[in-house]
Amino acid sequence: MRLLLLSFIFSILHGVGSAQGIKGSWFGSADVVLGGSHNNYLVELDLKQENNEVKGIISYYFKQTYQSFYVKGSYNASKREILIKDVPITYFRASAANGVECIMDLRAIVTASRAGTNIKGIFSSQGKYKYTCPDIAFDFVYGEQLDTDSLFEKFAEVKKIWHPSEEDVVVEDDKKYVPDSVDLKVKEPSAETMEARKILEQFTRREEVVAQEILVESDSLRLTFYDNGIVDGDSISVFFNKEPVAIHQALSDRGIVFYVVLDPDKEYSELSMFAENLGTIPPNTALMVLTDGKSRHEIFLSSSLTKNSTIRIRRKR
Repeated sequence: MRLLLLSFIFSILHGVGSAQGIKGSWFGSADVVLGGSHNNYLVELDLKQENNEVKGIISYYFKQTYQSFYVKGSYNASKREILIKDVPITYFRASAANGVECIMDLRAIVTASRAGTNIKGIFSSQGKYKYTCPDIAFDFVYGEQLDTDSLFEKFAEVKKIWHPSEEDVVVEDDKKYVPDSVDLKVKEPSAETMEARKILEQFTRREEVVAQEILVESDSLRLTFYDNGIVDGDSISVFFNKEPVAIHQALSDRGIVFYVVLDPDKEYSELSMFAENLGTIPPNTALMVLTDGKSRHEIFLSSSLTKNSTIRIRRKR
């Protein structure tokens, strides 16, 4: 049975206003309500709210692919009911990671007893999908954080836009003797490599603005970028220590995810956001969620066509 990791991370500005609220970390399992053996879900929720409104991010793994989304919902404190509509979940029988998505609604109730506090409910299918996509039932408890980073490393397929290849490594040695009989063939750089070099040239010409400095617990970091606010066509490239790790990435409510490893020989590492355009609402802004395995940082970045937004990352000693 394939393991489908479903990770929910909800972030709101303020805490819960009722005695029995939903703020906190929740963990549990979710299973398809259908006979037989099927894909199951391992779930994490970090919930907050503002009045009766719930906002946040839903993320999940399916067949070594990680996806995440912005979501909005409501919380009825008097009834202890949570409702989050229009959650896209890959069909449990899909043959590929980018297969059909079921648009589902999360409906849950917060229950409390001497044994603990739970969030119980289902993902229910909408309208025309109800006969194709069965409900997914879950029961989450408030508890200590699971070691999800080891699962991320095991299952996450990181999309690398560019990385060094043979044609990127040039060694010049004037003293080296090459017989006339040897036919030297010079490889032409790939279109991907040429585009990365073009972006790098533009990046180095812009002013670097250090927006923030953060301390992290681990040398391995997971980064997720979202459009901050209205999705307006912003496109970015991301640089780590002045090298491109992702280019031509369109920001939206679906997260762009990749991983970086800190260099232990450096006093600090730099992560920079390069604006490829300004969208329809300047400047180019993004929310970056950085996770080091123990802590989660939300950082807002803003870049223009003349300035790159940079954060400095130091590891705690």
